[in-house]
Formats: sequence, structure tokens, C-alpha cells
Amino acid sequence: MVPSWDSERQLRAKEILYRCMEELEATKAALFLESSEGSFELATSYGFGRRDTLPATIKSGHPLWDWVRRNRTAPAYVNGPGEVASLQELLEGAGTSRLLTIPLAVGSRLVGLVDARDKSRKAQFGPEDLIVAKSIAQAFESFLIETGAYGRPAQAPQPTQPAAQVPPPQVVIPPRAEGPSFPHRWIIEELTSLLRALSRLPGVAAAALSVTDSRTVRTLVLRTTPLDQQRREALASHQSRTLLESGVRLPPANRWGWDEQDSSGGETRYEEIRTAVLHPGPPVWVVLSLVTPTGSPVAEVVFAAAARQLDLARLVRDYRRAARNLARVLLEPGETAFPHLRQHSQSTSELGQRMAAALHFAEDDEELVTVAAYLHDVGMRELEYSRVYRMERPGEQERRLYQRHPAVGARIVEAAEFPGDLAGAIRCHHERWDGAGYPQHLAGRNIPLPSRVIHIAEVYDVLTSPSSYRRPTTREAALEVMRAEAGKQFDPELIPVLAEVVRA
Repeated sequence: MVPSWDSERQLRAKEILYRCMEELEATKAALFLESSEGSFELATSYGFGRRDTLPATIKSGHPLWDWVRRNRTAPAYVNGPGEVASLQELLEGAGTSRLLTIPLAVGSRLVGLVDARDKSRKAQFGPEDLIVAKSIAQAFESFLIETGAYGRPAQAPQPTQPAAQVPPPQVVIPPRAEGPSFPHRWIIEELTSLLRALSRLPGVAAAALSVTDSRTVRTLVLRTTPLDQQRREALASHQSRTLLESGVRLPPANRWGWDEQDSSGGETRYEEIRTAVLHPGPPVWVVLSLVTPTGSPVAEVVFAAAARQLDLARLVRDYRRAARNLARVLLEPGETAFPHLRQHSQSTSELGQRMAAALHFAEDDEELVTVAAYLHDVGMRELEYSRVYRMERPGEQERRLYQRHPAVGARIVEAAEFPGDLAGAIRCHHERWDGAGYPQHLAGRNIPLPSRVIHIAEVYDVLTSPSSYRRPTTREAALEVMRAEAGKQFDPELIPVLAEVVRA
């Protein structure tokens, strides 16, 4: 058996696992922990359906057992069933093409693993995801140590690092052909977009943005004219010195990446280098260097603008994570007493988000669908949940009571001031394309588009989920049932989108 936890610790484990969805963009993930018998047992998961054949126990001989023990020191991924022969049958049997595993260790003891699959938007796992995965592993390992479940690791002596010592010249890497692979790209994308604009300002000859987690460094350089080796080494040494002064243990030379691009700027005087730490870590450090004419005041302007953009990106990310955690809290007490409510809500949210991405929703609208889909049944908490939810043959009184939950849910969230019409998306998620739905009998395009997406995602989960109140059916059978209702119950233009997403 795996260690037993109280409800608070169980919730903590779920919150860490949800980082796979929020930071790795994995549509499903499972946490396995070492049992007293030495196997790995399923502790918690999200997003897995009946076809995924998620095992309750991973023992010797299981493909994941050998894969994780072979990659026990670091996360590893595959992006196709044919990449690793031993995993091919497992992936093909589950309809999965992309897998990332995260080993969990306490000291030198392997005590668990995270199985994360299928990034949203059909994206592949890449080197940048390994950085994020290591951060998730550290969060789980700290949590497991706090619980005392697997003891505490012995403290290994830490090597000393010379303070503020400039690294030797061989750590300076010449430009490479490939582009940089940035960890925490949700922050870095914001900064690189801003950097491209700021690097064209008068007085900026070159700008270098570097990101490191102390294992790798990735540098993007925007310059008006190509840098010679001397200027390249000067920039790298300047950034190295700043990182060392910030307490970063620098990686070896072969872990440094350098991408140099034209900035389309007009300044050609390379006279002075200024460097600032924009994010002091951990888990990542971000530094920005500017090459300007001597005495130019532009550096302070650029540093201030970049720092504000980084703070804004971090706040937006934290806000979205907080909003999703709040959504989970709002499902209480139903989530505790009725765990199938959480599973149904999570599955509907994931499918709704994938449909929104396929429809190329704006980022804020995609987030609205994600949160509204998770909370679409939140109104049930104010009704007689145990009496009406999952009732196969409700009477007229129970039907009327059940049909109140969209309006009740909208009232619960309408004071939250969530960007966009969160209340409206929840209120209308049981409206039908033909106008025969409830509570307002809206029809066609008068139904908010987020509500139409959520309605389709919810019905598909009810038809296919093994935790549904009805006998689950196959993917193709569910799609056939829903195609028959296109133009009646469902928006006919969204059914092909559903089919594309669930077959991805």
C-alpha cells in the first residue's frame, strides 16, 4: 500500500500534479508512489479515460517500470509510439503518442513517478519541458519529505563556488544554428517579444537575454551588426559574472546555447555593456545585457520596461493558476463526497480547453472556457446533490430541481469579476441549438459560444467516461450519437471540431 494521507495532503498532491496541465500543458497525468510491496501504485490522476488503460499498479515487467528505472535520474519523453520499442504497445493501446515521465526520488531512493501525456494543441514535448518537469519533481520530492512517508535524504556535502569569479574563456560558446530552447517559455515569450521592440531603440547596438536553471543556459542576442568573437566573449563574460554574483552555479560549456539575430536597429557603436538581473531565481534566473554608446541613458529605460513585463507575465500566470485552484475549491463539498463530480468537471474542462485551442480562441477566451467548463456544475452544491445528481429516472420534481443548477451556478460566480462572461458561460451550458434547452430557451448563435463548447464537451464525457452514471460507450459510437444531434441539440459546426480533438 502507498502511504495514507489526510485530505489536506491529498489535495496538496493533486495541486502539484495539476502543474503538469498548467506548465507542461499535458492533457492527462498520473502520480504513482512506491508501495510497501515495492511496486508503484496509483495515488492520484487527472484526464485519463477508459481507453487509456491506466494501471493501478506498475510492477517489474511493465513497460513504464523499465523505462523509468532506465531514466531514474531525470525526466524523459517520447513523441511517437515508434521511438521506443518497449513503449510502443503501451502507447498505441492507449491512443497516446506523446509521453513524459518524471522520476521522484528521496535521497538516492526512487519512490515514485509522474506519467504525463499528450500536450495540448498536438504539440510535442521538448527540452524546455524537461526543465519544467524537474521543477515539478522538486515540488513532489519536497512534499514527500514533509509527509515523512519515505524518510529524509542524507545531506550530501555541497561543493563550494568561488564568489564573483569570471569563468575561463572556454565556457564562451560560439553561435549555433539552432534556435534557443527556453525554460518557462510562458515568461520568456513575453520578454523576447518586448526585447525585439526595445532592441531597435536609438542607442541600443545589441541586447542579450539569457535564461538559466544552473543546468543549462540559453541566450538570445539581437544586434544591429554581427558580433565578432571578442564582443561575443565580452558579452558572455559580463553575463557570467552577473550570474555568479547572484549565486548561480554555472553549467559546463556544452550546456550553453547561443542564438544571434538581426535587430533591425540603427546603432553601431559597441562601447559599453550594462547587465541587470530581471528574475533572481530559483528555479530560473533571467539576465539582460545591453551594448550601448558610452554614457547612454537608454539602458535604464529598457531594464525598467523588461522588468515590468516580466512581473506582468508572472502575475498573469499566477492569477490563472489561482483561478483554477479557486474553481476546484468551489466544487467543495461535492468533490469530497462525490469524487466523480471532480473527475467529470476536470475531463469536461480539459476537452473544452482543447476545443477552444482548435478553434483558435484568444488566450483570455480559452481560459474562460477552461474555468467555466470546470465549474459548469458548481450550482449543484446549493441543491440536493445526493438526491438529483446521476439519477437515471428522475421524476418531474427532481427534473425541475436539477434544471436550476445552471442559473444557481451563474449566481455563485457572477461576483467573481472573472474576465469575460464566466457567469453567462455557465448559465447557458444546457441550452440547445434548437431552442429546447434551459434555463432561457436560447437557440442557435444566441447561445454564447463558450457555452456551446462546454455543452458538447460535457455530453461527450458523459457518454464515454467509465465514471459516468450511464454505461460508457466507445469514442466512435459517442461521436455517431452526437453527429445525429448536430443542428438539433448541438452547434453543427462544432461537432467536427470535437471529432478532430478526441482523435488527436
